[in-house]
Amino acid sequence: MTVARLAAGLSVAALALAGCGEGDSETATVRLGLTLTPEVATLLPMDANVRDNAEVLDVVYDGLVRYDPETTKPYNYVAEDISTTDNTVWTIRIKPDLQFQNDEPVDAASFARAWNYAAYGPHAMANNYFFERFAGYDEMQGEYEEDAEGNVTVTTEPTATELSGLRVVDDRTLEVTLDAPFSGFATMLGYTGFFPVAQECLDDVDACAIKPIGNGPFKIEEWDQGQSLTAEKWDDYQGAETPDYDAIEWTEYSGDSDWADFEAGDIDATFPPPAQWEHAVNDPDLSSRMVEGSGSMLVYIGFPMYLGKPFDDVEFRKAISMAIDRETIIEKIVPGRFVAADSWVVPGGVPGGVAGTCEFCTFDPEAAKAALARAGGWPKDETLQIHLIEDEESEAIFKAIGDSIQLNLGIPYELDPAPDYFDRRENRAFTGIMRAAWIPDYPLNENYLAPVYASGDPKNGNLDFGYYDAAFEDLITEGDAAPDLDTALARYQEAEKVLASDMASVPIAFTKNVMFYSDRLDDVVLDPFSGEVELRLLTVD
Repeated sequence: MTVARLAAGLSVAALALAGCGEGDSETATVRLGLTLTPEVATLLPMDANVRDNAEVLDVVYDGLVRYDPETTKPYNYVAEDISTTDNTVWTIRIKPDLQFQNDEPVDAASFARAWNYAAYGPHAMANNYFFERFAGYDEMQGEYEEDAEGNVTVTTEPTATELSGLRVVDDRTLEVTLDAPFSGFATMLGYTGFFPVAQECLDDVDACAIKPIGNGPFKIEEWDQGQSLTAEKWDDYQGAETPDYDAIEWTEYSGDSDWADFEAGDIDATFPPPAQWEHAVNDPDLSSRMVEGSGSMLVYIGFPMYLGKPFDDVEFRKAISMAIDRETIIEKIVPGRFVAADSWVVPGGVPGGVAGTCEFCTFDPEAAKAALARAGGWPKDETLQIHLIEDEESEAIFKAIGDSIQLNLGIPYELDPAPDYFDRRENRAFTGIMRAAWIPDYPLNENYLAPVYASGDPKNGNLDFGYYDAAFEDLITEGDAAPDLDTALARYQEAEKVLASDMASVPIAFTKNVMFYSDRLDDVVLDPFSGEVELRLLTVD
């Protein structure tokens, strides 16, 4: 099959704030905010996998494919063609005469070196796991430990330094061999972890993490980490999607603290914190400059099934789900920012997503009590621990969830916000239910399912929850091996039905993308994954 070129003619136009430059020239600059977190401490594509650094890299780099902001479907961009006859061996043909911002060629070798670097375990790249499907991935892992400062200690050296399933055929052609068929492979290739890198970047990875050498329409000028990040238009950019404004300035903020600067006119787009939501939507001027769209992040409850009763009992999981008044909680805590979830895949947001797959996501206190009784009740004199990240919004949401469970099922609870939440979850150190969230890395219903719940391990189940169902795993495998993407989507939908039957987790809410923007901007489109402004598509009034 070949990935269709869906939107080669996406319109791009001029934008933004006009400020004085030298002489009579004008410099149009867009000013935005970045969330200040440790995860945004790198702009190395192989190591960048959170919303804010992905937003920056989306205009600094061009990938093989890009995604249509309305349909989320991929269309070829740096790739001229992506094809396969068996879903296992893929041929990628790259457009000619493309360059990085240091004049190095964007060719097959530039992708191969980036992917091999990411796949090599001891490099400890955040996007390493995206190469698990490549033949030869296991031989590149070895055994190693990474401390809190990012220092890596290798205990067992990998037996390979390059993916055996990755071959440079010629300057413009890559051949990828997967370890098993995967019909959705081409869909993945617009993700940050698949961007190319210049050789100069790999020669000094630390420098590249601060000032990457991209192939996109903007180049990083300066990053004062923790303070601000500036990018200027690259005059020699050769791509079709070329914004006509000159610069982007990001200011780094903690949490929701950028709203006051937006109201003061210091930044051009953001969303209000919950306390300011009602004011914002009821202000005629502000609400006239609000854009909304379907979000993609699922917030859900996971269970430590590896502990046994009651968490491994499907009736207990149903009881927890039906005891939660999602609609009221969202309206009171995060109005306008979330919608109640009744499926494991965002409906309509990615191919294969449908609404209503979760029968037991409807608030029904009486049915919840009956399900709890069938599960044998809650252990007497025990308190339900609710484990979650340290985050003001998450704590408010899950306190309301805990209140709902306690009110409707009589189960006392205690919140456990933890700075080491992810380490504890990975080490199966939790004793109660846990707040979890998933943002898809590429637009396919499979990405909500297999990476979260599949394991291939009947004894231990998946890492975070201990879940395993052979029928679910078989359907994922059938979807991967399907002869075409439509058939694959149908198999993945059947796999979601298995999750629903098992109540493998409890969907709580999908995010709703909302952004308010300054009166200088127009044609504001939100990225369906990150919820951020599509910087290549902005126009100015």
